[in-house]
Amino acid sequence: MVKQVMNAMQASFAARRIMQRADELAQVSETPEQLTRVYLSPEHLRANYLVASWMEQVGMTTWQDAVGNICGRYEGAREGAQAVLLGSHLDTVRNAGRYDGMLGVLTALEVVAFLHEHNLQLEQAIEIVGFGDEEGTRFGITLLGSRGVTGTWPDNWLACEDAAGISVGQALVNAGFDPSRIQSAARGAEEFSAYLELHIEQGPVLERENLALGVVTAINGARRLKCRFVGEAGHAGTVPMTIRKDALAAAANWMTYIESTTASYAPDIVATVGSLQCLPGAANVIPGEVLLTLDIRSPRDSDIEALLEKLLSEALQIAAQRGVAFDSEIYYSIPATPCDASLQRQLTSAITSVQGRSLSLPSGAGHDAIAIAELWPVGMMFVRCDRGISHHPAESVTEADVMQAVQAYTQTVVNLASMNPLAEFNHATESEALSLITPCVAIPAWVENLVAARPYATVDVLQHYASQLTLDWGRNELNQALSAHPRIGEKAQGSSKEAALSKGEQSAVDTQNSALTLALVQGNADYEARFGRVFLIRAKGRSGEDILGELKRRLNNSPAEEEAEALEQLRQITLLRLEGVFAS
Repeated sequence: MVKQVMNAMQASFAARRIMQRADELAQVSETPEQLTRVYLSPEHLRANYLVASWMEQVGMTTWQDAVGNICGRYEGAREGAQAVLLGSHLDTVRNAGRYDGMLGVLTALEVVAFLHEHNLQLEQAIEIVGFGDEEGTRFGITLLGSRGVTGTWPDNWLACEDAAGISVGQALVNAGFDPSRIQSAARGAEEFSAYLELHIEQGPVLERENLALGVVTAINGARRLKCRFVGEAGHAGTVPMTIRKDALAAAANWMTYIESTTASYAPDIVATVGSLQCLPGAANVIPGEVLLTLDIRSPRDSDIEALLEKLLSEALQIAAQRGVAFDSEIYYSIPATPCDASLQRQLTSAITSVQGRSLSLPSGAGHDAIAIAELWPVGMMFVRCDRGISHHPAESVTEADVMQAVQAYTQTVVNLASMNPLAEFNHATESEALSLITPCVAIPAWVENLVAARPYATVDVLQHYASQLTLDWGRNELNQALSAHPRIGEKAQGSSKEAALSKGEQSAVDTQNSALTLALVQGNADYEARFGRVFLIRAKGRSGEDILGELKRRLNNSPAEEEAEALEQLRQITLLRLEGVFAS
């Protein structure tokens, strides 16, 4: 692993450059007096061009993808290596601050600058992406850039229109893109090992703790509801207090309950009544109907659901006691996005080395990491911002905090990108190490023994020990392993890692050949009737016809001969899978 770290003088220079570039990017705006830069605008493309020029100065290859993200790659020690992805967004809300999103891209550039200046190329490449749209300011839909990278654009997005009636599809054409090529922006799951995002906190927690940096545990999930109390309007002067059906009084009763109950429920869950409308809305009329919104957020979906159930139950009770009606409708829902535990630990270690201690906290705001987490492990670092102000021109960070941020971020990225699969396995927790190799074979004792013998000096040493462990396998282990194996010609079901391996291993079996499929079905049935277990063979690289020939040959084995041959096939399959896990 690379031991070189960024010193204070280097970090100071990097922080100064980040602040200067943030000022320079802030000049790329629709209006000279306010920072506004929206998706697919001329300013968006100008910002991409500027960031690309900075990427190229530090040895990166750059390109603009099919949805308008600006991308750069700093190659690893081996060309075409898997990459660590760094990034954030370059778009803004209207009349924005200059650090939300941009700070993450600019700090990532300084990580690569450090590597470039020291002629360092790591086990993994480094890629940076400046996402084109996270805020959703122009079209009212969010994460267009990051969902381009994950290949999860909904079909109806192209038809969404901005305030001027221009659709996303037309805006792409106007900006020089081809809407029919959107899917070419998608990256394969194997291309990145992890995603890291540095972002201003947009909240006051770090400032309250007098810390520059923190580690994000999860991006809050959210539920938003339209709620309604319906009572009975009446004359404010003539209806006695004891018989009123005041919808506003019921709503006020509920709002105070929401505040007190949420505050006592958990320290990291929040609930907000953000809008309130009284009908008919006259000073001399008892409110007959009240419309209000409820927003609940937490890093745990289970807590959101439990608190929401409690709040809605109370609303119904209040309504019944006051003789009014209550109803609600969820109009927005997004699940919580947990950050990867291993990446949290690495960020915590780096931050602790820089500022003495670290703080873990959830993110109440959304980020591109929400979309990216669907394909890759994500980690996030927060940087303190003045009074927690964001989405406002007063948004501010200090150069001293940025200096610490770039040191900790660089240390994390260097450590992460220096790790090869063996180093990752050696340094992983026991549960993480088990999950890495469990898909190789459904024999827990073999997996546990292999993990217990860590660390391994080389992959060859690991593979030799793994091979030695397989020599002790017998009938019990064979039956254990076969419980997770599909029949040959019947593709593994489900989304587990082992199912994915089985599918890949049988990729040469032509399931469109009905005669072959029927012959394999009959052969499997004959084998199971004779030997009492599923036919096992190392399928990788073999055609369906080859496999069928082997199946017929092995039907002539004695039970003892076949058990020995099946065990040998199991060893080969397991060791081949293990080889794939540790291929660098």
